[in-house]
Amino acid sequence: MSLITTVAAGLAATALGSTLLGTPAATLAVDGHCKAQFGIGQWRDFGCTASATGGAGDYRYTWQPLTPFTGLYADQGPASSGYCSAYADVIVRVTVASGAETASADIRFPCF
Repeated sequence: MSLITTVAAGLAATALGSTLLGTPAATLAVDGHCKAQFGIGQWRDFGCTASATGGAGDYRYTWQPLTPFTGLYADQGPASSGYCSAYADVIVRVTVASGAETASADIRFPCF
């Protein structure tokens, strides 16, 4: 095999490989923010939002409270809401799935 044939075969394999495999997707990442509403009494309502980047798109969000006396309503999208015990530090976890990847973020906020 001549040098020109070898180089041409290598370039064709590289071009074919990148065409078949496509450009690799960026690693999935998620970030979020929660804020409690000011109120009187033992319980406060709060709202959360999250955003994902990378992955294969078509994001599926799941929310989970990580502290006692914290509850979430049945929101499963990029926004969620819930209730928390007043004057506590609260941690909520958002998990995003995209294709075969998952990413999670723990969001800490004060429940005033």
